[in-house]
Amino acid sequence: MEGFNFKLPLQLRYSDFDMLGHMNSAQYATLIELGRLKYFLKIGWNLSEVSNVVASFKIDYLRQIVPTDEVVVLVKVASLGNKSFIMEYAMVSPDEKTIFAKAETVQVCILKKNMGSTPIPDKIRSAIQTFENM
Repeated sequence: MEGFNFKLPLQLRYSDFDMLGHMNSAQYATLIELGRLKYFLKIGWNLSEVSNVVASFKIDYLRQIVPTDEVVVLVKVASLGNKSFIMEYAMVSPDEKTIFAKAETVQVCILKKNMGSTPIPDKIRSAIQTFENM
């Protein structure tokens, strides 16, 4: 899919699936969260002093995932504000022809010492802008 510079192949586990044989809806959020963490590590955000929290989460389930599916999560920062930023995600087949789910989160930067909101650090803003070609 266009516009996504970060891709993470997922290893699905037996416990990801429910009694009906498809992925439990909560697991989509967990796997998207893993993609988000790996994205932050890729751009060099160590999250030790300044981190971020999910202020909003929206997911559209488009096609069920079954144990034989191979899945990749795509992650990008779509826009940057002062203290917050919007991330978009897609869970797709490796050839990106099948879209299983799309999601969006609003992330708010926080100082870990007091859990208060804080502006996006300049170093992180620059890393995101460079990685995303913004």
